[in-house]
Amino acid sequence: MAKALHDSQPTSSVARLLDAGAAARAVAPHPLHNESAAEAHRLVAPSPVEGIGIALTGETPCIKRELVLTRSADETLTRLVNVYRQATATRLTTSHVARAMLKAVSHCMEQLQREAGNIGAMKLPSNARGREGERDRFEERIAHLFLSGMCAATTVGDEDRNAELFVRGRATKR
Repeated sequence: MAKALHDSQPTSSVARLLDAGAAARAVAPHPLHNESAAEAHRLVAPSPVEGIGIALTGETPCIKRELVLTRSADETLTRLVNVYRQATATRLTTSHVARAMLKAVSHCMEQLQREAGNIGAMKLPSNARGREGERDRFEERIAHLFLSGMCAATTVGDEDRNAELFVRGRATKR
């Protein structure tokens, strides 16, 4: 049986933001951040996953992010999650797929930074209604450079082969 609450819980998001107890819990040190807890858990250094070269961190997901998507972006994300649900025959969540995508992005960060340097100064478009076209063009430029950076990156764990293909590809373009 559930334990009865002594204090009434905030019912709105604004009330939760102003809840001093919730704020105290949010900024309290994580148990793994103190030395005795770290010693007790004997944290192990990350080791690469065999065959793909990504280090396992063993991190606990604890940071919640919120996105505001267009309908088409939401459809794309839903399709992506469904692709991996069907491929893995699991009920994985959008968070699983997002974390996996960010691991891939982390591997490509150097190339992404290099491509982003080509974008130049831009003006952030307004979020007001009627400015959808400006936002689309803005996001399209970023998407183009993002894709270029991801394509320029080597496949995880296959750096030698990709470097050879890159050099060979550049030689044939000359």
